[in-house]
Amino acid sequence: MINMKKVEIIIESIYINRLLELLEGHNITGYTIIKDIAGRGGHGLKTADDFTDVFSNNYLFAVCEEEKYLNMQEDIRGFIKKYGGKCIVTDVMLLK
Repeated sequence: MINMKKVEIIIESIYINRLLELLEGHNITGYTIIKDIAGRGGHGLKTADDFTDVFSNNYLFAVCEEEKYLNMQEDIRGFIKKYGGKCIVTDVMLLK
């Protein structure tokens, strides 16, 4: 087993490509995206427009080495501050 970091980010769908550029700039090329998620948070209930993805949220998660996470931590913090969203980071173990 290998100690890793799991980075989970929830953002508005219109910013997903910017987030992917940030991750890929830090050599994070493996991730999973779940589109059109709904939920309730500090801004109330958040659901997508029925005809477009305007106002929809995406959930992205990636697992990476702690060093990679630490190198991009401030960039993620700046991204969330600029575009909104939530980032959750947890310690995980990767089974090999």
